[in-house]
Amino acid sequence: MEKTLKVSGMHCPSCDMLISEAVGDIAGAKVLSSSHKTGEVKVSFDSEATLAKIKDAIRAEGYKV
Repeated sequence: MEKTLKVSGMHCPSCDMLISEAVGDIAGAKVLSSSHKTGEVKVSFDSEATLAKIKDAIRAEGYKV
């Protein structure tokens, strides 16, 4: 499955990288694209439970989903 999440608090390419790394650590999930300019992160995941983990991982980095 794929979903585009609105993420606030992203300011630079480093934010994109932090989110990609955090989501990449979750089995069955990956970031397809991330843009601090638009505040959108497109993710691929295998279940709704994984989507919840993705949101938690992004929040743990200090961003709002």
